[in-house]
This record gives sequence, structure tokens and C-alpha cells, in this order.
Amino acid sequence: MTSALEWNKLKRTGFFPAFLAGGLLAAAAPVVNIGARPESFVNKQDSPAVILMGANWQLMSMLLSFLLIIGACIMYHTEFADNAMQRMDTLPKRPESLFFGKCSVLLVLTAGALVLGGAALWFCGWKWFSADRIFTTEIWKSMGFSFAMFLPLLLCMTAVSSICKNMWISLGIGTICLFMTSILQNGGGILSYLPFMMPMKVYPNLNGAQAVRCLIISCGETAGFGLLEIIYFKIRRNFT
Repeated sequence: MTSALEWNKLKRTGFFPAFLAGGLLAAAAPVVNIGARPESFVNKQDSPAVILMGANWQLMSMLLSFLLIIGACIMYHTEFADNAMQRMDTLPKRPESLFFGKCSVLLVLTAGALVLGGAALWFCGWKWFSADRIFTTEIWKSMGFSFAMFLPLLLCMTAVSSICKNMWISLGIGTICLFMTSILQNGGGILSYLPFMMPMKVYPNLNGAQAVRCLIISCGETAGFGLLEIIYFKIRRNFT
């Protein structure tokens, strides 16, 4: 019910066309990259999935992460504008429901953007690498894995947006953290598992143990942000 309400509210904005345009932009990146210089990739010895993901996923994940950050900021900006959030607090609706309703909308849109990206990568494999069924399986496994890696970022940014009444503050936080990944991505240790770093994980480059570790950490961070948000709402309710 809450999710349906969120969809109806966002229909009156340009949110969905903007998200679609961002997803198409991310999907266009590998097609343009490979199409402009195919000779730089087709002669490599690695598998097509490793080549395509290694050459394109950093840019694609950055674009999708930025799209998700903007989406989370806009969703809560519409609630804080004109004191709409204060009016929402007077209704018999828990703020936790509002939060998880927005998260569910972003989940669907993120999945859709990843489907577009996976289709673009599959097209590149078919067009330039004569990819087979194994390649198709690897690409869609990678998209499923990446969806799980986006969950901590999604919950984190939605939580930040729910706290900051000024959209520019939450957008600034998200943008700074996102571009910090360009500095931290070559490092290891615990910093490589921060929410903004998780979408940068490339499934074909991970062995089984590493992939399972990333999935466990992603689930733990997602649950942790959800729990922290519930605690925040309870504290806010007690002091307002």
C-alpha cells in the first residue's frame, strides 16, 4: 500500500523519465566504449565477461550510484518541501513505512537500470565477441550480484535523505562519498566494503569465497542501515 502511494506521488514529477534516462546513459557507456575501439578489446585472452565488465563496470557503477543518490535525495525533498513532512507526521502512518516504501521504489528502479545495463553488455558480447550461452549466464549473474551490492548504498542514501531537510546537504554528502571511491578503490581492507564502494565490486573478477563474503557483508550493511533508521525514527518521535 505504501509503495503504491509512493509510485502515485512520483508520477506527478519527472522522476521516472529522469531515472530511465540515467539508466539508458549507463547502458550506452559499454556500447560506445567498445564500438569506438573494438580492436583494443577483442584480441584479449580473457573471457568476454571479464573483458567487458573490467572495461566498463567502473563507469557504469559510478553513473548508477550517482543516479541512485539523486533519486533518494529527490524522493525525500518532495516530502520536506512546503512542510509536507510535518503534515505527514499528523497522519496515522508510521515514518518507517514511508521510508521502506521509498526504498522499495528505488529497488525496482535500480533493478530496471541493471537490466538495461546487462542488456547492453550482452549486446556487446554478441556483436563483437561472438559470445555464447556461458557468457550470457555470466553477465546476468554479474547483474544480480551488482543488485545485491547496491543495497547498502540505497539504504544508506535514503536514510541520509530522510534526516537532512535540505536536499543539497544530502546530495553533497552522497556526491563527496561517491567520488571518494576513486581514491579508495585501489585500496583493500575494511574500506573496500564501505556502502559507496560495494557497487564497484566486479563479479567475474571475484572467486567464490570473495563473492560470498561480499554478499554477506552487503546483507549485513543493508539490515544495519534499516535497523538504524528505525531507531532514528523512534528517537525522533520521542523528542518531537
